[in-house]
Amino acid sequence: MQIVSACLARDLPVYSLTYASLDEHLPGCEIHVITRKQDFDLFRKACGEELHLWDEAEMIPGMTLGELRQVPLPFFPKGAGWYFQQFLKYAFVNVSNDDEYFLIWDADTILLRPIEFFSPEGLPIYTKADEYHRPYFETFHALFGIEAHREFSFISQHQLIYKSTLRQMLAKIEKLKSSRAGWAWTIMENLRGSGSNLFSEYETYGHYIKSQNPDKLITRTLPWTRNGAGIAGYPPSQTKLKQLSAEFAFAAFEANQSTARRLLRRVREALGLRRY
Repeated sequence: MQIVSACLARDLPVYSLTYASLDEHLPGCEIHVITRKQDFDLFRKACGEELHLWDEAEMIPGMTLGELRQVPLPFFPKGAGWYFQQFLKYAFVNVSNDDEYFLIWDADTILLRPIEFFSPEGLPIYTKADEYHRPYFETFHALFGIEAHREFSFISQHQLIYKSTLRQMLAKIEKLKSSRAGWAWTIMENLRGSGSNLFSEYETYGHYIKSQNPDKLITRTLPWTRNGAGIAGYPPSQTKLKQLSAEFAFAAFEANQSTARRLLRRVREALGLRRY
């Protein structure tokens, strides 16, 4: 099975640990990173020659990050990267491989113990989460013309992708009216709601699967945390990771949760400064 993450060189203090954890707990998998070509050597030095690297500038048909930054949306141009990395994960569906599935794995998330991704019958298993952000579902409705009927969130730092279903979903999106060709631009032109975050790759694919084949949707609840940095530091030591593994299956180490970032955020909030 292929595992893919979208990552920047500045994230390597944690991603190198993420890579090692995936290599240890999911042996036999191919691990891929989509990043800037000029940073390939940094990733090879940190993770090894077996890591598969892809140039982000060549992944999304008809879209580059520079072009996306030109979109006149609130919180852009900086906010463009947040959308771009989501589209990169979808674009991995075009990488040639005989596997039916690939696994999206967030670059800041360290796997702390082995977990299964398929049921005994061979069906994919989706990890449930609690997050709810209304604009994601408003955009979902704009893209597909149906309600998501949310019962839980699919935003759990990873998601197993059935390639043929993702291709079908992206083909449906491309049929919508858009001023520019390609599913990525069509998504951008159908964003709904207000704020900086109006689309989720996890919620969109998960609820699309749920709407198409609800009888085949197998879900689970796993113990995990998004506050890895607050609990164990950024980046964490091996000792801290071992301690975390007693309680959690995986943990996210978001850079904005590190001590310095938390202090900076509090200062900005106190001064009324915008966070972008």
